[in-house]
Amino acid sequence: MILYKKCPYCNSSDLIGWAIDCSRKGPHISRVKCKKCDLIFANPMADNNELATYYSNYSNTKKYEGYDMKSIAKQNFKRIDKLSKSEIFKEAKYISHFNDNGKFLDVGCGLGLGLAYAQKLGFKLYATEFDQNAIDFIKTNFDAECFLGDLKNAKYPNNFFDLIHVSHVIEHVTDLNEFITEIKRVLKKDGFVCIGTPDSSSLLYKLYNNLMFLNFRVPKIIDGIEHTFIFSNKLLSNLANKYNFEIVEHYSEGMGESMSNLFSYKISIFKKIKRLIQNFFKINQWIILKKT
Repeated sequence: MILYKKCPYCNSSDLIGWAIDCSRKGPHISRVKCKKCDLIFANPMADNNELATYYSNYSNTKKYEGYDMKSIAKQNFKRIDKLSKSEIFKEAKYISHFNDNGKFLDVGCGLGLGLAYAQKLGFKLYATEFDQNAIDFIKTNFDAECFLGDLKNAKYPNNFFDLIHVSHVIEHVTDLNEFITEIKRVLKKDGFVCIGTPDSSSLLYKLYNNLMFLNFRVPKIIDGIEHTFIFSNKLLSNLANKYNFEIVEHYSEGMGESMSNLFSYKISIFKKIKRLIQNFFKINQWIILKKT
């Protein structure tokens, strides 16, 4: 475990307690907030080896067994394969700024939704993932070069990729500087990186935390208990500027959960209600960056 006495982003020691959750199993149970830069992060934080073990069978854990995510993924693959280019750009807004094809890297590809869009657009596919089960699933559905492990250990060449897709991954890393530096190294000049992550400045976060504070209670972790870093909209923009990326677009969006999927999940009514509420709030953000 890693215990931080200073903020891992701005090095400030002005930290306050933010959330704790002992009821769910995960690598982190507590979070703090840096009062200087607004970064929210797990503290103590699981190290790389502990996280690699946690993610090694991520897609087959009990957490997801009620969602039947692989069946839903296959349904999405068939649906995406029928979409036109303009329909893909409307549905996957983050990819619309790169109106060409080339080498596409999906960092932490999961079950391959990003790869499905890229394949339909004619990209050559690459993917990294910690979960061997997920990679096996990807290889049966896509012609993709997959690497089991993190981005740094994949050791891709300099200036190699035209478009890098980072969907709900940056909030799982342990070293922000190393992660962003490696993305920039392997991205071509004028290439794009699309980063999707929860938005700690969203209305739902604020409402929940304020409600807990008014009741003199410590907030629980309302997103993934495995998340290492949570970014506000402003902080994510500052991160892009720090590494000299051009911000092409930055927007918020909801979960996009379809009602048919929601009702088909074999989960409790309480969990379904929670996901339904999250559908009405723009709790996630996407930032599209260009390497200049």
